[in-house]
Amino acid sequence: MVRGKKPMELRPVDDDPEPKLEVIRLGDEPQPVRLVPEDPVARPGRVARLEIPAVVAVDSRRTHEPGPEDLLDSELLDSVTGEETWGKTPAQSEPLPWGWFALLGLLLTGAVIWSVSYVRQAEPLVAEAHQQAVEVVNESAASDLAMEQLLQRIEDTVKRFCEATSIEAMLPVARHPERVRPLMEQYYGQHPLQAPGFAKVKTLRGAVLDSTDNFWELSVVLGDGESKKFLLQETEDGSIRVDWETAVTYQPMKWDDYALQRPADTTLDFRVLVDEDHFFSHEFSNSNRWISFRLTAPGQEETLFGYAAKGGPVATALLAILGQNAAPHRPAILRLKLPPDMQSRRGVVIDKVLSSRWVYVNPPDSDS
Repeated sequence: MVRGKKPMELRPVDDDPEPKLEVIRLGDEPQPVRLVPEDPVARPGRVARLEIPAVVAVDSRRTHEPGPEDLLDSELLDSVTGEETWGKTPAQSEPLPWGWFALLGLLLTGAVIWSVSYVRQAEPLVAEAHQQAVEVVNESAASDLAMEQLLQRIEDTVKRFCEATSIEAMLPVARHPERVRPLMEQYYGQHPLQAPGFAKVKTLRGAVLDSTDNFWELSVVLGDGESKKFLLQETEDGSIRVDWETAVTYQPMKWDDYALQRPADTTLDFRVLVDEDHFFSHEFSNSNRWISFRLTAPGQEETLFGYAAKGGPVATALLAILGQNAAPHRPAILRLKLPPDMQSRRGVVIDKVLSSRWVYVNPPDSDS
């Protein structure tokens, strides 16, 4: 196709022609107002403008005003530089007021003054505590020494008692020597004195008798290998004494012989085991008048029945002994009486309770 000779020219082309709006003509009569929806396509876009501040008197020193590209590059550089230097730039802080240092100094000074005064106040207490500790140590050492000496005295005394071959050699280490001398003579007149000897001490423990704490129970091995128990007392002068009566279980006569022979019109003191009973016979058949007690002796076969007047001091004392422990066969030292012309072949009158055990804490003559 051959273009003509018509010259070429540029013509503006409106890609988006303006929309034609309906024209409303106002006449004489009021016309209703109609809202025309806005075409979002035809809405003009916002134009972003970069406003450069004017140079003021303060900035008159500048010879060059930075452009937008300089500001953008500077902000980007600052953000990058800030992230890379995290943790490397020393923190800047405001200085603390001097008042805090003064307050801290006052607190430290007060603490030092309080510590010094407390130490000075505590010095007497420390000295007193130290003195008490020294006294306790000394008392403990003295107690240990005293116990060691006591054990040595106990062992020496028991050894001397077990190796004695005569009454004269035994009396100096026996309790109540004046009272037990005739008892020894009577006893060893029937049982020849034989010294068993002494091997060693087995056990030692304290024994409290009638609130008296100066008694000891000692178990030893004799020279013949047998074991035996002794009751010992520490006297006021510090000497140790062996209770001879419990060592031999002294009886005025053999229990079985007494039960069978029944020596009339006699009053003897026996170490017996007591139990309450309900056997009444002959002159003791009235249970409203009498209380019956079964009496036995260690190592013997015979049994006797002792009677005490109901409500009397003897019956009351025996019931109190039995009430102290529910276990049967309570030991006691009783004074037994056989009146003349007694009809009961197994009955005896309990005349007095001498001890609630087989040992006299105090000599019987001094008992009230």
